[in-house]
Amino acid sequence: MFEEHSMLPANIQIAAGIERTLSSAMPSGREMYSEYLDLTRYPGPEHTGHVKELLEAKYRNLPLDLLIAVGPGTLAFALDHREAFAPNVPIVFGGITATSIARFELPRQAHGVISAFNLRRTVDLARRLQPDADRVVVMSGSATFDRAWQRRAREELTSQLGAIEISFVSDLTFDDFVATARSLDSRTILIVLTVFEDAEGQRFIPADVTAELARTSGAPTYSVYSTAIGRGALGGHVETFDSIGAAIADLALRLLAEGDAAPRLVENEGGPVVDWRQLNRFGIPEALLPPGTRLLFYEPTVWERYRAQILVLGAIILLQSATIGAFVLEKRQRRRMARQLAEERSELAHLSRASLLGVLSGALAHELNQPLTSILSNAEAGARLLESNPQNLKEIADILQDIAEDDRRAAGTIAQMRRLLVKGETTLEVVDLAQLAEATVTLARSELLARQARVEFRTKGVDVRVRDNLPQLQQIVLNPVMNALEAMTEIPPTERRIEIEARVLEDGWRELSVCDRGPGVAPGTPADAFKPFISTKPDGLGFGLSICRYIAQAHGGRLAFDEAATRGARVVLSLPPP
Repeated sequence: MFEEHSMLPANIQIAAGIERTLSSAMPSGREMYSEYLDLTRYPGPEHTGHVKELLEAKYRNLPLDLLIAVGPGTLAFALDHREAFAPNVPIVFGGITATSIARFELPRQAHGVISAFNLRRTVDLARRLQPDADRVVVMSGSATFDRAWQRRAREELTSQLGAIEISFVSDLTFDDFVATARSLDSRTILIVLTVFEDAEGQRFIPADVTAELARTSGAPTYSVYSTAIGRGALGGHVETFDSIGAAIADLALRLLAEGDAAPRLVENEGGPVVDWRQLNRFGIPEALLPPGTRLLFYEPTVWERYRAQILVLGAIILLQSATIGAFVLEKRQRRRMARQLAEERSELAHLSRASLLGVLSGALAHELNQPLTSILSNAEAGARLLESNPQNLKEIADILQDIAEDDRRAAGTIAQMRRLLVKGETTLEVVDLAQLAEATVTLARSELLARQARVEFRTKGVDVRVRDNLPQLQQIVLNPVMNALEAMTEIPPTERRIEIEARVLEDGWRELSVCDRGPGVAPGTPADAFKPFISTKPDGLGFGLSICRYIAQAHGGRLAFDEAATRGARVVLSLPPP
């Protein structure tokens, strides 16, 4: 039996706690009945008499095992009229304070759960959360239950608060309650007890009134009932009505199992409960909460909610960052090493070109000596002609022309030597492979004559232009030519022939080949010829072809032996079009 009507939130939650606990212990074989006396809305003996008659008609002949009475009014009704509808049936009561219990003479068959609805501790909680508060306002309605609460509040709080100002506000209309709450400031503590009825006789659900007052109040609102917390009240020292229902059901089960051995009275302890949203609303720090406070509607921070995931993700990001950093450092180191290697290779290539010129120094001296000797002879002849009379101007002009030709020839030789010896940044330009090959061979012309070898060009009418570095390409051409001369030392002079051919491949690539009539490359060893420190010459270091292949690859090309060559060695240079 419930003291109030069926839609009261407290009754709904108590009923849920009773049902959950009983169904867990007794899943089947039980039958329950629920009655709502509605004593506050219909006070007086006339309504009580009607309820008694109704219950007597319903349950007089029904064998009941237990009667549960929720609320002090229900307990009073059960003690007065139990014999009419449940004679000698044990009673378990709950939702009653110790102060209310003191008014009753309980029979031996009555067992109960005492609830504190602790007003003192609720005020203590409020003062802890609002240490600067200088006033407490306690609101209650005009119903009999409301007035009983106000009397109890006066008794408990007057001595507790001491010097702090306290006001008891009651017997107002609903609108006056709202206006009063709105006028309060944040240095005030507002305690709302119950308002079942206002001064005009209008009836309410107390939790609804508390919610509206808390919404409009300028002061934090507190309650001793858990149903108000979550609907606007900041907090209170409360028991949940669900826990009250569970405690009543536990005691009922013990009474059914143990009989008179079951405890007569059981205290249901509550605790501080606070709405986190209202703390934020009034700017009250969480640090002021007492230990063990139950914080409702708390919205954890991203860190609190996903701390494990954030730590794992952070660790992953750190590892990835460290890995990426290591990769970046490694890449930079590789670039630096590659740059240093390129510089060293460029230096080595330069030294190789200088070495080639050293080999050709005798031939180059002869190449320069011939035009210089011719220039000297022509100059002396010209001087003699200038002294003769009459002077032969046509012959003098021919001599001057010969001097100019010889000078250009010497200048060309020096220019070729300079290109080979140039050192510094690599510049790219459009170069005709055929013309480059012919110009490069001129540097070795005296060497060719000395070794009784000849060069045949097959480059006429072919567009074999590429975009590359001229001195480096000259080195690639000159090295195979000098190797060819060395390879043909042992064959008759009439067969010492070098063929230089330029052509365009089907895919547009340009190809320049140098082919000799020497013994060729041993089968299976062409790749070894391009490795450093491998040479067939007694005094060779094996860097020439290795450097030339590196230069070709640096220009996006290829340098290799033609393994299909049937006689001699054929070195093939392939380069992309410009």
